[in-house]
Amino acid sequence: MSKIIHAIVHTCIENTICFDIISKDGITTDIFEINKANGLFVKCSINVREIKSLIPAILRSVSIAKNLDYYQNKICHEISSISDTERIKLTLQKLRVIIIALFLKLNKLLIEIKTNTLSELSHDIEEWNKNSEETLIITSSILVNYEQRKTNIQNLDTLERILEYLDTSNTAIDDQISYLY
Repeated sequence: MSKIIHAIVHTCIENTICFDIISKDGITTDIFEINKANGLFVKCSINVREIKSLIPAILRSVSIAKNLDYYQNKICHEISSISDTERIKLTLQKLRVIIIALFLKLNKLLIEIKTNTLSELSHDIEEWNKNSEETLIITSSILVNYEQRKTNIQNLDTLERILEYLDTSNTAIDDQISYLY
C-alpha cells in the first residue's frame, strides 16, 4: 500500500488537484460510477438497483461514498487557504489521502463484482462500509471543528484500525507527505 499512498500524494496532494471521484452517485440515479481517469482509478459503474438485491450493503456504500467524495473535494479546496504551519493542514491532507485510498479499495471491489462470489464480495463491501463510515464521521468532526475555529484538533490515532484495513500507517503517510511542508 505504500506505493499507492505515494501515488496518491504525488498525483492528488502535491499539486492540490481537486476533483470529484464519483460521476454518478447511485442515489439520484440508478448508476454509481467512478469516472476519474487519473492513473489511480479505473472507470467502473454498477447499477445499484440491480445489485442491491444481491449485495444489500451496496446501498450504504453509495451513501458513504457520496459523502466521502464531498469531503475529500472540500478538503482539497480548503487546503490552499491554510498556512503550512497550522497543524490542521497536515491532518486534513492525511484524511484526504485516507479517503482516496478507501475509494481505490472500493474501485477494486466494484470491478470484482463480476468475478468474486457474492458472499465474499458482500463481506468485503460491509468491511469497506464499516471503515469508510468511521472515516466519514472523523472527517466530518474535524472539519466542523476547524470551520468553527475550535483549536482542539482530533488526533488521527483513532484511525489506526482503518489504516490497518488499508495496509498502511500514520508513519507511512507522514513519510510521503512530510516533504510538502
